[in-house]
Amino acid sequence: MALSTTRFARGVVFTLCFGLWSPASAWAQSPEHVAAAKAVLEKSPVRGNCAPAQEDFLGWPASLVQRCEYQREDMPGLAYVLDIKPETLARWVETGCSALMVGAGHCFDRTLKCALDSTGASFVIGGNLIAARSGVKQNRFYRNGVAIVAPKSGMPGAVPIQEQEQIAHMPEKDVSAMLDRGGVALWNTLPYQFAVKALEIAVPAEMNTPDRREKWLEIARVEMLKALESPENRLLSGWMSAHPITLRAGECPDSRDP
Repeated sequence: MALSTTRFARGVVFTLCFGLWSPASAWAQSPEHVAAAKAVLEKSPVRGNCAPAQEDFLGWPASLVQRCEYQREDMPGLAYVLDIKPETLARWVETGCSALMVGAGHCFDRTLKCALDSTGASFVIGGNLIAARSGVKQNRFYRNGVAIVAPKSGMPGAVPIQEQEQIAHMPEKDVSAMLDRGGVALWNTLPYQFAVKALEIAVPAEMNTPDRREKWLEIARVEMLKALESPENRLLSGWMSAHPITLRAGECPDSRDP
């Protein structure tokens, strides 16, 4: 009888605890981390004159998209950007650091810095992320966080906003090639790095056919949409898992670093 009573009591405690648990409590964040994420997002070079998108953009709900026009000296830029909230970014980084970088006290701040250094802390859904390469500013066009080959991509000089608008709306099936081996913002996660965290998905090993490129762009979109509702961003987790030594040393890795 005593044993039955004990089991019942344990069951009541488990039920109460489970009932009180919620994703919000599991995703607890420190105000300092949220503030740090907000500061990094505000440093994004594309966050100039932004406004909510008026309609869904190539598979992305309008409510998640900002259309931004900005200026980098003599070069105008246009980018449709995923509207990532500071709380969301902080949650992703906290989850990754606690799971993969235990004991690395600098992990949170360093991971934010790497996002800023890699893609200006921006996830460009479509459009131009003007960036310096070898000291020269270049137009770099993106689709679903991936740098792509497009007219004027990788070239210096001003591109009219109307032309940038047309490139931003290029269908995914028309993307002829990808830059940076198909790395996905915010941390330039390569396909094979993500594949380790998503064994249930047939991630293309190469981006050498239209079907494979279109598949990878679709995966990037679906995964980011899932991450917005989750404490984990598997694109971030895959990138962190690929560079444990460099990140623990407090450095931002490139694709060749361990």
